[in-house]
Amino acid sequence: MFAWKNTTWDADTTNNRGDVSQPKLDARTTGMVAGTKVATHAGWAAVETIREGQQVLTFDGGLQTVVAVTRHALMADTTDIASWPLAVPAGALGNREDMTILPHQSVMIESDAVEDLTGDPFALIPGAVLSGFRGITQDRPCEIVEVIQLHFAQDEIVFANIGALFLCRAQADLLSDMAASAYEVLPMDTAEDLVDCLMFEDEARAPSVTTRSAAA
Repeated sequence: MFAWKNTTWDADTTNNRGDVSQPKLDARTTGMVAGTKVATHAGWAAVETIREGQQVLTFDGGLQTVVAVTRHALMADTTDIASWPLAVPAGALGNREDMTILPHQSVMIESDAVEDLTGDPFALIPGAVLSGFRGITQDRPCEIVEVIQLHFAQDEIVFANIGALFLCRAQADLLSDMAASAYEVLPMDTAEDLVDCLMFEDEARAPSVTTRSAAA
């Protein structure tokens, strides 16, 4: 179980056997990887610099106050490919620069295909389904991955790396899986179908461009 609120594990933390004792990065880990930029009242800032009390720009609520920050320094399990972060090239998700997302991080996308499938032009999908889409690849992580979660009074969608949109869960959601939320993340199978539709849209607009990598 992860520790709560403004907690960081040091790489030299050890257990009674003298081994490194570090929480593991796994496919359920959510949050933003250090280096991701979020929009604040004072401009763009790296997520690891955000503190309680700062205001961050949200998709639906404008500027909202961060009520808690959860920090994880996680050991990478290089044998668990499903847990590997995804490298997102500039422009793939509206982001103006390269960024890294976690497979369980919920990402908001907008498309006619989304509206056709769900009745709403916007949808939240797990990052994992984006592997191979518009050059997005799942890459072997470095030894330690620093993950930061921003929490607000309620669930919010925040702007990241200029144009990408990430879901940030309210602090209450950490304590109960039954907590009410204004945002629903599509299940994996539906999200995969949606990404297939998005790729078809891309191919229809530019038939000569291959949107899934050969490795996907």
